[in-house]
Amino acid sequence: MTGGAATLLTCWAAGKLMQSEAVIRPSRRVYDYVREHRSPAMSRRLEQAVTTMGDYAVIGPFTALVGGMVAYERRDWTPLPLLAGGVMSEVYLQKALKRLVKGTKPPQEFSVGPPGDFPSGGAARTVITFGLLAHLLAQRWDNPGERRVIWSIATALVLAQGGSRLYLGRHWPEDVVGGWLFGWLILRTLRTLSTLRTLSEADELT
Repeated sequence: MTGGAATLLTCWAAGKLMQSEAVIRPSRRVYDYVREHRSPAMSRRLEQAVTTMGDYAVIGPFTALVGGMVAYERRDWTPLPLLAGGVMSEVYLQKALKRLVKGTKPPQEFSVGPPGDFPSGGAARTVITFGLLAHLLAQRWDNPGERRVIWSIATALVLAQGGSRLYLGRHWPEDVVGGWLFGWLILRTLRTLSTLRTLSEADELT
């Protein structure tokens, strides 16, 4: 509850700041530059293979499948409620955040696909899902090099998906940044809960 309130308050403040003229003016220049140099062929590829990673229809089954595999391998079903909690937090907090910030959507005629407002839900969902999966997988490896590989892959997926939303004209730049912040705050709360549970189990064994 405390983590959710802190996430909502922080993102509300950030969202209001990002609606200021000082942010909007350079943001629209970036948006226009990307739109003017956009490739139709690249847009189709990104829409089909990258930006859809953040859609509920894709990330929901993916989360259930990979989360189930991780839980089975660990013989511990904790990852499933953590992942489900991340999705539910994103859904309900995002709705509240959109009402509080009241961001604008890019013009439909410039958007490849339906445009969205602040924050980018797809960007947030990829941070939460891939970040939490990377956290759970990294717990299984002691080698720092392997952990860096896991986190590098998760980071690349997050950047690619969020960047594709801007490239396709579906979000303003500040929406994507806001989505990353929103997702990171939820992820941080979930990682804290996961760590506390691991420490509690270790104490019980000693």
